[in-house]
Amino acid sequence: MQIKEMFITPNPYSRPQKKIGQIKNIVIHWIGNAGTTAENNAKYFDGLKVGKKNSAGDYIYASSHYIIGNDGVVVRCVPENEVAYHASDANTYSIGVEVCHPDWSGKPTQKAHESLVSLLVELCKKYKLEPTRAIIRHYDVTGKTCPKYYVEDVGAFKKLKEEVKGKMKEDKELVEAVKVLQKKGVISSPEVWINGVYTRDNVRSLILKLSYTL
Repeated sequence: MQIKEMFITPNPYSRPQKKIGQIKNIVIHWIGNAGTTAENNAKYFDGLKVGKKNSAGDYIYASSHYIIGNDGVVVRCVPENEVAYHASDANTYSIGVEVCHPDWSGKPTQKAHESLVSLLVELCKKYKLEPTRAIIRHYDVTGKTCPKYYVEDVGAFKKLKEEVKGKMKEDKELVEAVKVLQKKGVISSPEVWINGVYTRDNVRSLILKLSYTL
């Protein structure tokens, strides 16, 4: 996961520099503008510093801590110890993560998905959060259809949280060892060994293949 820093200029509308409270949630959003890049949207948030107004004549307050691009690059816009304007009342105790998408289905690209999972794992570990409870959607706070894909496909959202939970339990030393054996052609289904769902036949096959390489 590559993280690129594009911090918003301190200002009242998108980076007020208010100290955030104890982190209780990570709120997932969709960018709401299909086909745009993380960098584009970081610049938009920064541009709010001049005091832009919506069609009703009200000032726009918006930002997030992170934006994940379709290319998988993660842009950090607001430091985690500061409030970002992304989820109304939850702003004071949550990290906001915006996810770009190539079309109006809102479904992230595979690269964006992988970076989202990696970022969520990192944040959940850092703040000692249980992912199936702490990871929420903007919809869960305000009822807004955001992020669209995960609001419309509840199963996909549940799967995302379970994937994060599984990654948090991964044995890194085991994962690296499995990668070595896979590269040498000893195993062909790394997920079987990483997830600990192998059978007696799997073990027998592994022993035989290892004996051929010694």
